Amino acid sequence: MATLWLIIQREFISNVLTSRFMIGFIVCLISTAAAVFVQVEDYEKRLSAYHTALQEHQEEIRTWDLYSEINPKAHRKPNPFSIFNVGMEKSGADMVSIKLATPIWEKAAQKQGSDNPFLSIFLSIDVIFVFKIVLSALAILFAYNTISGEREAGTLKLVLSNPIPRDVLVLGKYLGGVLSLFPIMIVSFTVGIVIAYASPATDFDGGDLLRLIIVLAVSLLYVSICYLLGMLLSVWTKEAATTLILSMFIWGILTIIHSNAATFAVAKFPLYKSQPEKETRQQIGQLWEDFKKERNAHVLKMIGHAHPISAISYEGEISVGLNMSSPGELGFEEFYALKPIHKMDTTKFQEVLGYQEPLRVRYANKAEAILKRREAVDERNRQFAKTLSRFSFADAYRFAVGAITGTDRKSYNDFIRQSRSYKGQIVDYLTGKNVFSARAWFSSDSGSAEFVDLPVFQHQPNALAECLSRALADIFILFAWNIILFMGAYVSFLRYEMS
Repeated sequence: MATLWLIIQREFISNVLTSRFMIGFIVCLISTAAAVFVQVEDYEKRLSAYHTALQEHQEEIRTWDLYSEINPKAHRKPNPFSIFNVGMEKSGADMVSIKLATPIWEKAAQKQGSDNPFLSIFLSIDVIFVFKIVLSALAILFAYNTISGEREAGTLKLVLSNPIPRDVLVLGKYLGGVLSLFPIMIVSFTVGIVIAYASPATDFDGGDLLRLIIVLAVSLLYVSICYLLGMLLSVWTKEAATTLILSMFIWGILTIIHSNAATFAVAKFPLYKSQPEKETRQQIGQLWEDFKKERNAHVLKMIGHAHPISAISYEGEISVGLNMSSPGELGFEEFYALKPIHKMDTTKFQEVLGYQEPLRVRYANKAEAILKRREAVDERNRQFAKTLSRFSFADAYRFAVGAITGTDRKSYNDFIRQSRSYKGQIVDYLTGKNVFSARAWFSSDSGSAEFVDLPVFQHQPNALAECLSRALADIFILFAWNIILFMGAYVSFLRYEMS
């Protein structure tokens, strides 16, 4: 044990006292601080836009006079963990508009966007990006000459001439090298947390801090893999320069190229074929034609005429305005403006609407089911691309952190799912008030619609336990990479020949 501790100390001190340690420490610290500073400012602006959107929506609700004007909105609250890992936070929709006769579709959701001028330069650079690229490259630079460098300098033969077991030597070199990287990561991450906590917009609690600690632990696993990769190649090669070139080549493929190549390949040659969007729209358009046929047939039986307007009895001249969406659209909206309303008997008309509007909602749900099937196929292709990307430890690291912070694709899909559930609450709310057959559905002459008890959308982020369960597979992959690379370096060094 004393020998192992001496080897760890020697490796740790030899790394810490080098210029590459100081340069790496400064670069990583400045990069992390700059990334957090930019992302904090962007988060503050997105959070302000979110609260402004909520306030504007409340003001909009107060302007609704008719139940047919109802158009609730589901707003996605910015995730404070996007300060450390952007993920899907800025590429997905921030708001979903709820219309009864229009299916909720991911592409139709609206993006509020960000006006942060720094992002045109920094794009989506965050702490995890800095760790994934900068710190992993630094780990390679620390490890590439652990064996081949000492072999060239002649110190390895001198060390092995002493009664030091090779397994103790390789373990000590690994522990000492990795431990010399940990202060860089821990200090940089701590500075990032301090900057984030200093913002008045962030309200991290103990549970949030626990998430960040878990992210740090996963990051340590990732850096350990990068160090072991350099160490393994240092055993396999005879010259340090060769080790460095080979290590950086493999590092570049696994951290930069592999994920993009897998995503591009699946997008170009998808494993599962989805229905073209044009055909999907045509299918939904035909669905609305079926709605009109069913509606008209039922209305004909009710009042002897095939259209709801025919159910209106009136005195004198009237003006009936009809506004409807064009065929082929995702939704089918009909709005009636009846003037002068006080000269009209709308009793039968209200009965027709009491039948027509729930039917329209049901057909909108059928259209939504068609879109969900198409989205499900696209999601299966994305999952397949993710599975291929997991071969790279860099992507496994990215997926694990995304799941833990709740900035991954699954978390965004949960927002869309919650929006659809919210639409169901709105329909239940209207059905319970019997508003479809109420006069206030199309006219406010007898009183305006009341929305004091309208359900309010509450975006529910995933709990830590659920996020961890989603991240377990990728964390296991990181553990497996550590074990495989260490065993590779361990076995290779036991068979290492100095000649």
